[in-house]
Parts: sequence; C-alpha cells; structure tokens
Amino acid sequence: MILNCIPTQYSLKIVFLYCFLLSGSLWSVELSNITDHKAIGKEISILEDRLKSITIDDIQTQNTNLRFVPSTEDIPNFGQTNFHYWIKIPFENKSPFPTKRLLEIDYSNIDLVEVYSESNGKFHLTDKEGMMFPFSERKIKNRNFVFSVVLDKQSAKTIYIKLYNSGGLTLPLTVWTEESFSLYYADIQHGLGLYYGVMIVMILYNFFIFLSVKDISYLYYVTYILGFLGLQLILTGHGFQYLWPNVPEFQRNGFVIFSGFCIASLLLFTRRFLNTKVNTPRWLDQPLRIFFVLHIIEIPLTFLLSPEITVKLGLLLILPVPILIFIAAIISFLRRYRAARFFLLAFNVLIGVSIVVALKYLNLIPSNFLTEYGLYIGSASEVILLSIALADRINIMKEEKEVAQLKAIEMQKILTESYARFVPKDFLANLGKESILDVKLGDQIQKYMAVLFSDIRSFTTLSEQMSPEQNFNFINSYLGRMSPIIQKHNGFIDKFIGDAIMALFERNTTDAIFAGVDMQLYLKEYNYHRSKQGYVPIQIGVGIHAGSLMLGTIGAEDRLEGTVISDTVNLASRVQNLTKIYGAKIAVTEAAIRAIDDKHIQSLEYRFLDRVRVKGKTKPVSVYEILNGDDPISLELKLNTKELYQEATTAYHSNNFDEAKDKFERIAQIFPEDKATQLYLKRLFPATTQLSAFPIEFPDE
Repeated sequence: MILNCIPTQYSLKIVFLYCFLLSGSLWSVELSNITDHKAIGKEISILEDRLKSITIDDIQTQNTNLRFVPSTEDIPNFGQTNFHYWIKIPFENKSPFPTKRLLEIDYSNIDLVEVYSESNGKFHLTDKEGMMFPFSERKIKNRNFVFSVVLDKQSAKTIYIKLYNSGGLTLPLTVWTEESFSLYYADIQHGLGLYYGVMIVMILYNFFIFLSVKDISYLYYVTYILGFLGLQLILTGHGFQYLWPNVPEFQRNGFVIFSGFCIASLLLFTRRFLNTKVNTPRWLDQPLRIFFVLHIIEIPLTFLLSPEITVKLGLLLILPVPILIFIAAIISFLRRYRAARFFLLAFNVLIGVSIVVALKYLNLIPSNFLTEYGLYIGSASEVILLSIALADRINIMKEEKEVAQLKAIEMQKILTESYARFVPKDFLANLGKESILDVKLGDQIQKYMAVLFSDIRSFTTLSEQMSPEQNFNFINSYLGRMSPIIQKHNGFIDKFIGDAIMALFERNTTDAIFAGVDMQLYLKEYNYHRSKQGYVPIQIGVGIHAGSLMLGTIGAEDRLEGTVISDTVNLASRVQNLTKIYGAKIAVTEAAIRAIDDKHIQSLEYRFLDRVRVKGKTKPVSVYEILNGDDPISLELKLNTKELYQEATTAYHSNNFDEAKDKFERIAQIFPEDKATQLYLKRLFPATTQLSAFPIEFPDE
C-alpha cells in the first residue's frame, strides 16, 4: 500500500539507489585490509566520454551512472583516443578506527586529473592536477599523481576521477599505506638515480672521447643520449618535478621535442657509425636520411599544432626507425663490417623494448613489467654496450690508423723513390732537406765538390742513323748502365743533358776519377754487346774538375729545378770537351789532381796534357789525362813514353821548342796514335821561331 502511494519516478530512484549501494558494497575497496599496497585496476568502473561533455552532476544521474563498466584489466590502457574518462572507485573501512591510505596513479604524463569526493550528500572537486597545470599546485609533491583517501570508522565512500590526455593513457592504480609508499619510492628514487647517473657518466665519457679522437660520430652519440635522457625525464615526470615545474607547456610538448632530437641524433650516429652510405644499399640508407629530416621537422611543429596531433605523429615516426636501424646493422654485419658486431648487440635489446613500448602507447598490447620498465633496462644496457662498441671502434680506428700510417710510409717511400728519379736524395741531403716536400724556391748551399761531365763522341752523327724510338732506347740503355757506376763511387747524377751526364761527388775527388775510370772500362763490355747485336761501338769522354760551387733550386714557385751554378761546373764541362781534341779518355784539371788523396795517388796513372786559357780569365789552367781508363795497348804505350812525354811538354812550355820537337818526334815513332803528341807536333811546324808557349783557348762547347 505504501509503495503504491509513492509516485513511479520516486520508485525508480529508490530501486536505482538500492542497486547502486548494493553494487558499491560488492565492488568496494576495503582500506583497512591493505597493510602494504594493493593494485585496484580490476576493482574500478570506467565510463568513456567521447563527446567530453559529461559533468559530475551528470554522473550522479541514473542513466549516466549505469553506463560505468567494470574494469577487466589490472592496468587499464585507453590508448591514443583523447576522450574523457571517468573512473569510479568505491572505498570502505570496516575497522573500528579511522583509516588513511594513499591512492597513486603510477603514470606521470596525464594532461588532466580531477578528483571528486562526496561531502554533505554531494560530490565536489577536491583535487585538480595534470600537465596542464604547474607542478607546484599539487598537494602531494610526487612525480606521479597521489591523493589521500581518508575514511571514518566503519564507513564507505566513493570517489570519481576524471582523466584526459593528449597522448596515450594508461591507468596503473595502487592503494598504499603511507609507510610502504615512502619506502617503495625511496627504492625507486635510488634506482632512477642510478639510471640517471649511468646516462650522465656515459654522456661525459663519450664527450671526452669526442674531444680526444675528434670523431663526429661520438658527438652524435652524446646528443642521442642527451635526447634519450630528456625523453626519460619527460616520461618519468622527474623533469616536471625538478627541472621545469612551472612550464607545463614544455612538459606537454616535451615528448615530441626530445623524441625528435633523440631519434634524429640516433639516425645521424647510425649512418656515421655503420657507414651506411657504403655498407648498406641505397634503398635503406635513403629512408634513414628521410626519417632524420622528418624528426627534425616535427620539433617546430609543437609550436604550431596541438599535442593531440604532434604526440601521435611522433609515435608514428618513431616506430619504423628501430626496425630500419636493426636492418642496417644486420646488413653491415653480414658484409663483415667489424663495427657492426657490438652495434648490433647494443641495439638488440633497445630495439625490441622500444617496439614493445611503442605498441603499448598505440594500445596494441597491454601494460606489463616490460612495457613499464623496459626503456630503463633497454636504454641503460644499450648505453653501456654501445660504449663498448665505441671503445671497439677506437681500436678499429687505431688499427686503421696504423694501417694507414704504414701505407702512408710505404707510399711516401714510393714517392720518395719516384722523386729521387728526378731529384736525387743526395741533392736534398746537401740542402739539409729530408723530403722533396721541404724544398723551397731559393734554397741554396755552398759546397766544395768534384764535378764530372761525360759525353758520347759524335752522338749527332750516330743519332741520325736511328729512329726517334731507337734513339731513346739507346740513350736509356747507355745511361742506365752508367748511372750505377757513379752511385757506386759515392756520386749522384745532377742531370742528364741528352746523351751527356753531369754528376757531383761530395766526399772526395778520387771518387769522381775512379768513377770515370770504371765508366771507360765498362764501355768496353758495353761495346762488345753492341757489336754482337750489329751496332757500332761508341766512345765517351770524361771531364773532371773540383772546386767551390753553389747547389740550390731555381725556377718559379710552381716549377722548381735543382741545379749547380759556378765556374767549377763550366770548367768541368770545358775539360770534357778537351778530350776530343787531345784524344784522351779522361781529362781532369790540376785542382782535381791535387785533391787526390794519398791513399790512391799511387794507384792512378796520369800525365800532363796542356795548359789552356779559360775565356774571361787570365790565369791558365793545367789539364791532365788519367790513363787508367785506356785500353791495355794504349795504356802500355803511354806508360812507356810517359817520362819522355813529360820532358817534351816541359820543354815546350819552357819555350825550348827544338828540344820539344825532338822528343815529341821520338814519341811519335814509338806511339804514332798518340793524339796529344801529334797536336804538339802540329804546333811545332813549320818553323820553331814563330811558336809561342802561350796556353791555347778553351774550345767552345
């Protein structure tokens, strides 16, 4: 009867209230039984507000409240939806004492968290937090969202929480005792402190390596770790808590900023470290470059677009990158690129974990231990392992440097030997230079040296009988045989002048004389081989003079030439020309004779040739003939007539022409082929009264 008197709408309200209270008692969280902590993900109800229009007043209506759905997950994951979500949590205290517990949302990146509690039969807003507001406005200063839940003895209470996030949203809900919460977070802080310490140490370590080895890949790696550290500070909330507590806009956009910076640096580092331009196909290296540009572009987009757009864009751009890097590492490894070994090992863990975490934020997999702590484990492992990879890279670089140095030394040796073909090492040594690279225009030094000139007799006539190719082959064959003889006697060739050779001897003049002797002696063997091949034999003349000369470089900055300048060189050249006139194999000046050391003076046979006048000078020069290079018959005849020849030349230059004529005629009877004797006899005829012992002029070159 009484019920019949109650209007229908009130009957429905009573029924709803009864069901609501009944459901609350069935699903309530009993606080007094929680002595440590308890996850309550499956003890809540969830309402999705797609239109973002439901208010707390609407929640208390029958139609809206009936839309709450019990949670079936330990950690509800709402993904990237950007809707409003209402969470209903009924609490109960069955103990005879008041009870206080802490409710924690173990997810720091939520834009809006509003908590509504009942007071005087009506629900009121008691807490309003999130990344939209400064950190200082939070009642409990923690990187996560923590709220006090206080119940009187033997009482019940329901709270509603309104959530909104521009990015992914998960809801790890835990009820703690105050003591357990403090102890737990002390351990968490220690663990995260160790993690941050590892990251900072690796940043400094690799930065100092960069300063040491100047390899840009280390700088890329440092910026990558900096970006990753910034990303972790955003995700853990420590950055918002300690570094930028009054800049909520940065906290909301920090994920995109740091992820863009981090991934861009990682791509640069990967391309540099693995040398993907060389070690991977173009179809793989090109996407790595494209994604680098895209991640750079996404950073300024945070100033133009809302987080609802940029966060999703950032996640989509991140997902392909670890896959591409993994493929690049595999290909480089398969191509036996040594640096890829440790790189692949270092990134295996991080790549897998990054994909898992990204899938969680895309709401494709549920939350678990790996999705919650994988980035810490993976990144710390990756940083340590990759630092080992970088250390191995140093070893690789060291080995490559050593190989490069050996190749450089070998190449320098080859170049030095090549340059030595044009500029003798002895020439450089005399200038005090170790390398041709050290030579500058105008470098010069004054030295006392012996100069040797040699020339092929009647070469013009000989060359006219040969083709240009035969001429070159002949000259190269001849010079190639004479050069070692000069080197054997401690000389070096200053230059080749067609078929002529100009050589310098620094140690002593005797070396030059014996070099000339050996050249004449070897010429007999050379002519023997020429005659066997049908070629005519050749004759050479050798002229030697010793004196002071200037050795240095002449020319222009872009075209240098080493040369020797002095009267000594000119005189040596003219002495060589005298060999044609006097029929001598080797002609030397008196200065050269005087410079012969005592050790070898006895082993050399020589005779005075004549006294000649140098053009431009008044003092005549005495010229001598070295006999050791003559053929055996000629040498024997010259030695047999040497004493008589000396008396004849002495008489001639003393103006005793009759005596000289008599003695030269006696020599001619013994050795008619002696050209020097015949030359003197021509001077003594037709009348001795018209003769003069003045020295003859040097012939023109």
